Formats: sequence, structure tokens, C-alpha cells
Amino acid sequence: MFSVLKLDTEVGQKQYRLLLKKYSVTDPYLLLDYIEIFDRGFKNLVCFSYENKNSKVVAFMPGYLRRITIGDIETPYFDFISPYGYTGPYFSDEMDINQKLIFWKNINNWYLKNKVVSEFIRFNLFENYTAYNGERKLTMLNIKGNIIGEDSQWKAFDRKVRKNVNKAKRENLSCKVYYQDITKDKIKEFYDIYIDTMKRTNAKEAFFYHFEDFYRFVNENKNNCCICIVYSEDTPISSELVLKSKDTIYSFLGGTNEEFFSKRPNDFLKVELINWARQQGLKFYVLGGGYGMEDGIFKYKKAFFPKDIVNFYTGRKIINENVYNELIRKANKIRLRNGLAEINGNNDSFFPLYRCVF
Repeated sequence: MFSVLKLDTEVGQKQYRLLLKKYSVTDPYLLLDYIEIFDRGFKNLVCFSYENKNSKVVAFMPGYLRRITIGDIETPYFDFISPYGYTGPYFSDEMDINQKLIFWKNINNWYLKNKVVSEFIRFNLFENYTAYNGERKLTMLNIKGNIIGEDSQWKAFDRKVRKNVNKAKRENLSCKVYYQDITKDKIKEFYDIYIDTMKRTNAKEAFFYHFEDFYRFVNENKNNCCICIVYSEDTPISSELVLKSKDTIYSFLGGTNEEFFSKRPNDFLKVELINWARQQGLKFYVLGGGYGMEDGIFKYKKAFFPKDIVNFYTGRKIINENVYNELIRKANKIRLRNGLAEINGNNDSFFPLYRCVF
């Protein structure tokens, strides 16, 4: 049965949480608390759900149904975008290719009935784009590190990683991973380093989360996150909030006190996290990518897992091409009035094109 849950209502949120619990879904990016705190909140949040209770088949996908406004003019149309991060659809193991096709077809039919013009999806790194009936686009490269035996892992690191970790050890740095029962003072240690780092790097306002948000997320999702902190003597100098599923940890938010850069705490933190994940029986450590295909941030992450490079895909779909093109024409009129160049309809670096900045 196909249904659409309204996650900006208490009833919809309750149904969604029951869905996660019933099918033992551990993906942190699908948690309502993650979406509420670290993305756009609950406003206009929906979830497409396909469930066959007899065969334990389930598929669902949360995302935002956004009203399309061109300039200051509100249109009767909408578009859909999945939450930030590794999201897209969840498919149970029992779901075959034909059932996935039915899931996507049901969504398309709903779009047509509800004036949805386009769809943009951020897929995860575990091939949940299977049977997708839109355009699958390679967006960037990511590091999805395989956690292997300790000796083999150490040899696989880039030479500069081993050098920096040895430097950290000579500086007598220590590292601790806090998991499940994380006290408020440890969350505060992480938070202080994180906020100072955001200030130092002139981060966007959206990254200045409140301490209460972190505190609530950590305490209400104890199995889905951990905090790793590096200490110089008793002083916390580097820290990271890590997201966790049943077999994977994800590098998420963190920072370092710049006074201690020379002690190389960053590399030390990540290697110690790998060691902790191995002890927990986890399989992967997702470091993500950079801002571009192979920029400096990506190369830094690649040094930990030189061979574990995977493609990160996004999904793009135009449901109503006539309306999509008309919205671009309206957007271009405003852009020309503002002295901006017209949108090139062949530009594939941005989607949907009618949302280009005016």
C-alpha cells in the first residue's frame, strides 16, 4: 500500500517513528531528530511510504515539498527535495527490483496529481538509487573507508597520516570515544571546540547550532551517535560528533583548537575513531568528500583510505517539463531586469534551474 505521511503533524511523526522501529532502521540521516535539528525542521516535510505488511517489504523516503516562488510571486506549483546528507529512499532487503519500480511509479503519479514540477534527491553511498526513474548524476567523489585489520589499516594509510599520528603520540595526546551514556560536560567540551572553529572559519550562520540542540540529539539518539575528543593533558583540543548506523560511522561535525595544530590532533582523532569502530565490529567509516571533485579537503580525507573512493550521486527528475520551462522563462525575465544573465537551459551544474539566485 502506498501512502504519504505528513511529518509536520504529530500523527505523521508518530507513524514515521513506528516505521523506523518496526523495520529496525538505524540510518542516522533518516532520524526525525536529525532532520529537524540539522536541516529545515518539520515544515513542509512529507514521507512517501510503500508497505506490504505480509511480506515485510517496505520502502519510504522523507523530504520537503517546497512551494515554488519566482521572485516575489508565489506559483501554484511545488518541488521535492530530500534532506541534507546521505538520504534518499530506504528499501528493506526483501524488496526486489520490480517493487522498487512500483514505489517510484507511485511517487510520480502522486507528483502529477499534486502539481509537483521537479524532484532532487541526495542518495546514500549504499546504492539506494536502484531502479530510480529519473536522471542519476555523479555529483562528487566520497571516501567510504573499509575498516580492516589494525596492521593492514596502518600500512594502508598515506605516509603523512602515519607521520602525523606518530607526532601526536610523541606529544602525549590522548583520545576518548564517548558512546551511549554521554554526559553533559562531554557534550559541552565538543560544543565549545566546534563553535570556536565555526567562528574562526567564518562559517555560515546555519552551522551555529545551539548547545541545547546537540544535547537533545545526543541524548535522544544514544545508539546513533558518539563523540570523540582528543586531549592534551586534560585540555580538550579536538573533537567530532560522529553519526552511527548498525555497521557504519559517518564523520559529521567537529573542530580543533588552532593553538594545538602543531601537535597533529586531527589525524590522531580519525585513526583512534577507526580503532574504536573496529572494536565495535563496524565495517565502514564515511569521511565524505570536499566542496569539489578532488579539492584539498577531499585529498586530506583520501589520505586515510587511499583506495576507498566511491561515487556520490544525486537524482534529478522533471515531472512537468512544460511548467518547468515556463518557470525558467519567468525567472529569466526577473534576472534580466536585475542585470543578470539568462539561465542557460543546458546548464547541469544546478537543479532545478528556476531556483537560480536572482
